[in-house]
Amino acid sequence: MTAIASPEQLEKIGALAAKLVKSGERVGLGSGRAALAFVRALGARVKAEGISIIGVPTSLLTEKTARQAGIPLSTLEETDTLDITIDGADEVDPQLNLIKGGGGNLSREKIVTGVSKKLVIVVGGEKIVDRLGTSFPVFVEAIEFARPVVVRKLKAMGAEVTQRMNKDGSVFLTDNLNPYFHAKFPAEVLSRDPAGIDAAIRRMPGVVETGLFIGIAEEVIVAHADGRVEHKRRK
Repeated sequence: MTAIASPEQLEKIGALAAKLVKSGERVGLGSGRAALAFVRALGARVKAEGISIIGVPTSLLTEKTARQAGIPLSTLEETDTLDITIDGADEVDPQLNLIKGGGGNLSREKIVTGVSKKLVIVVGGEKIVDRLGTSFPVFVEAIEFARPVVVRKLKAMGAEVTQRMNKDGSVFLTDNLNPYFHAKFPAEVLSRDPAGIDAAIRRMPGVVETGLFIGIAEEVIVAHADGRVEHKRRK
């Protein structure tokens, strides 16, 4: 099993990612441990260098972290296009396809990515896999009314489906107040046609979004547990 990148290593790649942001840019602020390290590093640049940027956060936690870091924020009501989004991921395959959504924020992440000119991913080395579905399920957000239909359809596609719950036994709800599902496909099935599976799930009435980000990321910055930093780019 690949060793997990330390907080210090994530802070290191967060700082590298922050250097990719230019003054005057509008920036999507991602979710997860590595992405929050980037947010803190970007805030440090705002304070130390006086760069002028506007951030759009992908989660309530990211919004809180950005405000604490001193990053000026906007919304998608006020900002229609972003220059760059820097976010985390749960799995990254050799083609830079992603599984995202472990933190429960996949819909906001995909919306922000969808209005961004460029997506850069920051992850620990343990998130690099040979094929999607190795360690994580496909996360699916759906509206409550559609829950039984979505679960049946996911099972019909060959997935094992569970609904995410909180530690106290209550139903987990996203920042959008929707239920959240884990659809575990056999890795060989998912890796055969991840784009097709993504499209099939998104066609289900009541599905808000999936955690499959196919053909979207342009660059991935990886913090390996041995201290190496690897910069992958889409071929």
